[in-house]
Amino acid sequence: MISAKPLSPFVAGMLVCLAWLAWSAALSTSQGRGPQPEGQRYGPTTPGGYYVRVQPRALTMAHNQQPQLTVAVEDAAGHPVEDVLVTFTPSEGTFTTGSSRTRGGTVVGTFVVSPGSDNPRTAFLVAAVENVEVTIFIDIVPVVFQR
Repeated sequence: MISAKPLSPFVAGMLVCLAWLAWSAALSTSQGRGPQPEGQRYGPTTPGGYYVRVQPRALTMAHNQQPQLTVAVEDAAGHPVEDVLVTFTPSEGTFTTGSSRTRGGTVVGTFVVSPGSDNPRTAFLVAAVENVEVTIFIDIVPVVFQR
């Protein structure tokens, strides 16, 4: 005789969540879509008719952090668009990318704060695709050391 203990509700819930994540990842891969940023979709641009998503749209960072930001460009159906120029204009500091043209529908870059001041402030970064500009707000706070 085989005896089995029933699964706890927590374990059953975790299995359902994992199955749902695996299914949604497989579905997006089979449709030719990689992971795209969530959130507000801006556009369409002219003349290309692209839509733009930015992740994150706002963030808080310490002076010594270098957060990554992702800009995704997609068509009206939500499919990634290759080789679209994305320009970035920071209010301070620098924003570096491996390429300013989309690869896999995205451009990923790193924001670095200007050295010097350790006062709290808000910087911004404008990401532009054709005639659509999206502003990313970056709250910069001093690094706090525990003693």
